Amino acid sequence: MWLASNYSLDWPSKPYRNSNDINEQQEELINILDKLKAAHFNVVFLQTRLHGNVIYNSAIEPVSPYIQRVKNTWSNYDPLRFAIQECHKRGLECHAWFVTYPAGPEKVNGKANNSSTIKKNRDKLRTHKGQYYLDPGEPKTNEYLLGLIDEIVSRYDIDGIHLDYIRYPDNAENFPDNASYKRYGKGKNKSEWRKENINNFVSELYDAVKEKKPWVQVSSSVVGMYSHTNNSNQRHQTALKGVYQDPEKWLRDGKHDFIVPMMYYSDDLFYPFVQDWKTRRNGRYIVPGLGLYQMDEKESNWSSVKIKEQIQYCRENKVNGNAFYRTRYLVNNKKGIMDAIKTNFYQHPALLPPMTWQDTTHLIAPVNIRAKRTGIYLGLSWSEPVQPGNRDVFYNVYRSKNLPVDVQKAENLVEARIKGSMLFIPVDDSIESGYYYVVTSYDRFHNESKLSSSVYFVTGDFEK
Repeated sequence: MWLASNYSLDWPSKPYRNSNDINEQQEELINILDKLKAAHFNVVFLQTRLHGNVIYNSAIEPVSPYIQRVKNTWSNYDPLRFAIQECHKRGLECHAWFVTYPAGPEKVNGKANNSSTIKKNRDKLRTHKGQYYLDPGEPKTNEYLLGLIDEIVSRYDIDGIHLDYIRYPDNAENFPDNASYKRYGKGKNKSEWRKENINNFVSELYDAVKEKKPWVQVSSSVVGMYSHTNNSNQRHQTALKGVYQDPEKWLRDGKHDFIVPMMYYSDDLFYPFVQDWKTRRNGRYIVPGLGLYQMDEKESNWSSVKIKEQIQYCRENKVNGNAFYRTRYLVNNKKGIMDAIKTNFYQHPALLPPMTWQDTTHLIAPVNIRAKRTGIYLGLSWSEPVQPGNRDVFYNVYRSKNLPVDVQKAENLVEARIKGSMLFIPVDDSIESGYYYVVTSYDRFHNESKLSSSVYFVTGDFEK
């Protein structure tokens, strides 16, 4: 799920001025995450860098005016740290959604934008359609952006970096980069030079992140059409020719862990391109992004049926999941979409697929599995073995009426990414049922151990 913080789109609804406002921000986020957890989502793309500002206390860029109105001098509240902690409490991964090249509007409230980001980076900035953009052709741009990424990865327990606007802007042929092209183009074809600028940054970023924290995933939301298919409408912008974005190469070169194409279209502009993306994954993962916002009456006024059909098609064609833009439409149950997703598609938790290209460590299964009634709960506990290299791990709990417990059946997964050695499961005394419970170890590369030994627990009149 994409959780937008710019323009108060999803969260927070207002910037804070005092401690009461901070409490409201936190309660808002907790409510959102509780709903995502209840709907069995497993990843949140939290907008962390916006257009030249951020949601945390940075040494490089200012805090977004949509987060705070006054400088926080009275508490240790850090929105990014708080969000990561709350995601992890619920078994959700938190990926820092990073708007890459846009740096803000030329004017704010009719006056010239004199933010610290604009002032510090005038040598790297270009204006295009009333907006400032960092020039991908300026070598110092990479250095600046890598500094921001390093700040996030070093300081925060983030699970991923999710790049957005990792491309030239729309109508890119008019982007004013003649000076940098003349200085650094070295006689190359300008279109190829532009693609190379993006590719070089992606490669540098991926290597820098993996060197520091190899489990941190690198992904990007990219234009929903890589290139035109034989039957596609040639008027629509593509990643490759429209904005000089080549995600197929990023995957082929091993410089991305997964790609999220922004497939916010329908019918012939959606279904053929799901197939097209499947051919381009090169052993990595493709997660089509679906446009919940298109259900808005001010947008395309889709019915929820369109979204359900797209999810179903993605499942039938075995892509690696879906992402949804944006959170507010889901948690507000726009046109019943939350109910539809929970009922028809996300009835159970789901694990993320392993990053086998990054790590294939064989984890050790938990031992001493125990089940004990504690009030209205079954208390399931286990002992945590020492993992190879003292690796920190989470735990997954499965159950089944029969042995062996089949972990390939979605309905058998009770809870994923548990921290610690205990899980409390509500018990319904009105139903007599018996289950075998097993536990696995699970790490941040999404490696999973073999099953623990099982423990059996029966509820009802013959509870034991």
